[in-house]
Amino acid sequence: MMRHVNFFMKFAFSWRGLVAFGLQELPYLFWMIWPPANDPLRGNEPATPLLKILEAGGGILTVALLLLLVPKTKDKPSNPVFLWFAGLLLLSYYVSWGFYLAGKASGLLIVFGLTVPVPLYYFFVSLYLQNGWAASASLFFLIGHTWSNVVNFLY
Repeated sequence: MMRHVNFFMKFAFSWRGLVAFGLQELPYLFWMIWPPANDPLRGNEPATPLLKILEAGGGILTVALLLLLVPKTKDKPSNPVFLWFAGLLLLSYYVSWGFYLAGKASGLLIVFGLTVPVPLYYFFVSLYLQNGWAASASLFFLIGHTWSNVVNFLY
């Protein structure tokens, strides 16, 4: 029986988690090589210490749990709809990075194109991989990352 969320995990390396992380980090290579003239993300810091804990802690914990936990059962990954949602979020993230690198940075693009899709991407990847712990951590990441960038770029 396939489960959509699994909290019965074991410590093991997840190559699927590594691929998911690598795909999300890919735009940063282009950012380092061709930084835009208008680059408000450079030096961006969380708005408050609490948001820093939620954002950094949630993000690091999400990735660590995706890389180091796998379900105890040998079930195949969960419903492919979760993977489709993750793929759509990743595609929107890549398109937003294209606009950002082309110098079209705005608060709305940063929040809704570069901020919100990342934790939601990890949430759906976690559901697909049946990793309930990573899915839970990604929600803390979503709150901290989004709230911080709303404060930094929309107020």
